[in-house]
Amino acid sequence: MPNHVIPAAAEGLPNTTRRALLWGLAAASTAAVVAVAPDAHGADVVRAPYLACDQAENPELISAYEKFYDACAELKEAQDALEWLADEWRHQWPLAPEELLLNANAQDNRHSTAAERDIIGRFLLRDTSTVTKRLSREFREKTRQTCFTLITSEKARELLDRWERHAPKGRTEKSLARNLAFKEEAIKECTRDIALAERYEAQTARLRTISGVDAAQARVRDASTRMRKAADEVSRCDARTMAGLGMRADALTVTASDLMKLTESDGTPLGQLARLVKSVAEVAGRAAV
Repeated sequence: MPNHVIPAAAEGLPNTTRRALLWGLAAASTAAVVAVAPDAHGADVVRAPYLACDQAENPELISAYEKFYDACAELKEAQDALEWLADEWRHQWPLAPEELLLNANAQDNRHSTAAERDIIGRFLLRDTSTVTKRLSREFREKTRQTCFTLITSEKARELLDRWERHAPKGRTEKSLARNLAFKEEAIKECTRDIALAERYEAQTARLRTISGVDAAQARVRDASTRMRKAADEVSRCDARTMAGLGMRADALTVTASDLMKLTESDGTPLGQLARLVKSVAEVAGRAAV
């Protein structure tokens, strides 16, 4: 998965709120301490210990929230396993040859597909002091680490084909000879880059195969999908208490954490909504204690 840095989505749950709400859920899920009674409309509701005695939460919401929390825990386990794999193989993962390095600061472009990455797809920041062919001394002194875009074997072959089809021109014999020599040199460089890139890509592909990283990343993707589906189920259940609102707010906080971080300080309605969701989760967590 080109995964940029992989955040633990389960950690997006406000810890205080999560502990309080899940303490209530644990108690509410124990038959000995849960009272199920019909409400005014005949629907079953659950009276949990952390709720006031005259309040009753929707049992469907409690069940959905339990499944959501389990899905978050499963995702966290999958992400931890992937991080462990990255640490285990870090010292065997090769750096791309310096000849294949292109632009620096590739880490500033989250969607860069040609950036140099580690075994689990995170931007690979390398020490700039050793990159003397590509970087100026001034840049190396100012920037201690950076990520580069790479020339892939596919890109090198495209460039080779372009140069082979290129017909140099020159207004004089001397300029034509210079341009022909430039073409020949470019073809040599492309041929060299193809060989280097193919060797590097074969090395990384071999390590990915024997490490099992593809299966580990698939596990994270599957767990993330299940977590989001579980969060959606929570959002579709009616909340009847402040604790129930906190459950729904928690689910939204986790699944939309990136968006909420970006918009929380906005003066737009979206920013107001993000602040409201955060407040509900925090207040519900305190109320549940």
